[in-house]
Amino acid sequence: MKTLALGAALAAWPTLAARAANFGDLYTAGHADIAVDYDATDGLSFFYEMSSTAVINGAQVGGAGSSPDPSTISVIVPESVLTTGDSRLPSPFAGNPLYLLLQTSQGAGSRPFLGFGAEEIAGGTFANDTLSYALTGFSASTGGQFVLYSNGNWGSPEMNTADGLSASDSIAIFAGGHDHYNLGFTAAGIYDLTLTASGNLVGGGTVETSSVFRFVVGDQPAAVPEPSALAMAGLAAGCGAFAAARRRRA
Repeated sequence: MKTLALGAALAAWPTLAARAANFGDLYTAGHADIAVDYDATDGLSFFYEMSSTAVINGAQVGGAGSSPDPSTISVIVPESVLTTGDSRLPSPFAGNPLYLLLQTSQGAGSRPFLGFGAEEIAGGTFANDTLSYALTGFSASTGGQFVLYSNGNWGSPEMNTADGLSASDSIAIFAGGHDHYNLGFTAAGIYDLTLTASGNLVGGGTVETSSVFRFVVGDQPAAVPEPSALAMAGLAAGCGAFAAARRRRA
């Protein structure tokens, strides 16, 4: 029932940046990567590389895993990962409440263990076998901030929305590999992160692609009906009262 209620809340609370997306499948635990693929016809494309241990809508994916589109997935950051931000992080993360998906696999049975990969990219496709994943858009339903950092790099996070977005909010991903980072969120809410993957082709030219990735952080309020739904409910109540009055007079 809690999963169904959360799904209803997500459907009723879209952001402008991702209004056309569904984000209806809930990724709650196990290993997955935000990944890209490339071919000469379609260019770069983002997808989730879900391992067999990933849990979607309450069930393990199993088998050889799956590769869903980012617009179908909400990454669930549970209340249980709420901690205090490391004192070496910049403000407002240091010493304050922080919902933290760890860089390590600790606790992956009860929360997402999410990495960033390019395992489908063949070596020799991109210059230096390197692609960039940049944070190019951000929204949070409750005004929270997002930080991404590697262990040992607390003072200079790879991504930090609190100081604004720039070209420095990016990570390098190597063809054929993947990496993990700490992902922190300052408040419960719905976060939409726009990531742009780009790379310079060995044969010349640059290609890129962007997708919105949704993170549902902490406990969420019940879904709020749309104004039109409230109006229809009021109309239905009014019609019911009118019909009852007619029956009483009759």
